[in-house]
Amino acid sequence: MYQPITFMFYNTENFYDTENDPLTMDDDYTPGGFREWTYERYNDKVKKLCKVVRDIVTPNLPDIIGLAEIENKSVITDILDSLRNDGITAYSFIHYDSPDERGSDVALIYNTRSFNVINSKAIKVHLPGIEDRTRDILYVEGKLKNYETIHLFITHFPSRNEGTEISERRRYFVASELRHEVYKLLSSNPSDNILIMGDFNDTPDDNSIDEVLGAKKKFEKIEPLKLYNLLYPRHKKGIGTTYHKSWLMFDQFIVSGNMLLSEKIICKPEFADVFNPTYLLHFDNNNNAKPNRTYRGNYKGGYSDHLPIILRIYLK
Repeated sequence: MYQPITFMFYNTENFYDTENDPLTMDDDYTPGGFREWTYERYNDKVKKLCKVVRDIVTPNLPDIIGLAEIENKSVITDILDSLRNDGITAYSFIHYDSPDERGSDVALIYNTRSFNVINSKAIKVHLPGIEDRTRDILYVEGKLKNYETIHLFITHFPSRNEGTEISERRRYFVASELRHEVYKLLSSNPSDNILIMGDFNDTPDDNSIDEVLGAKKKFEKIEPLKLYNLLYPRHKKGIGTTYHKSWLMFDQFIVSGNMLLSEKIICKPEFADVFNPTYLLHFDNNNNAKPNRTYRGNYKGGYSDHLPIILRIYLK
């Protein structure tokens, strides 16, 4: 009988606690700041994230959860405490404070009964010639329930806020660093199972993903040493995870060819999808669906400006 393992990734949209950290630019997300980020609003966001975790693979729970835009360990601790209050006690987490100037990090939550962590580290990304700091890439090595080793990379590429020319260069650089780390693993062990999950601030067709990282979009001929973008088929159908004039597939799962060819793991592109229940959507005056954001100009009390993605694989 095959054992399912479920991965989830979610950009949580500025998930800050209410405390002012003098080392980061988090002043807006304090009770006296521009966003008027109170404990009540923060606690509501904690509960909303926990609802998504509970709902995304009902009646089960995701085994491995990658998160983006998490401020610090206290945010993750509050999430896990809220889940424990609902009787969900098996989760632990991995997080490293990154040098991002806004204090916005990636993190991993995992079920200790289905994933055994062997090693983890924060991969520093030093943008050349640029004073701005960016987020680390989180690397985690672990064993699944069938004792297969898997290498996880959780990433959040630089945003598009500062214009295409500057921001695109930054994403190219992070993609190059990520590719280097991936192929260091594959050069020593070509049969490694590798899963990259993250918000790339680019679609599968953009150069940072398609050319620099080299995540292939077609699955007719799988090569073990190549990378493959599992959410490209959804992207091709116009499905996305965030909305800027149209739906954009910024959040993606990318795997090594060996994961698609493995004799001990069943992994297919049709197993990856976007989770988009009605409560995660906001409908404008023209009935166009967009993510139900925490803020749209002012506080709206929604979930995030991104939708979560989900991947279910099966262990033999």
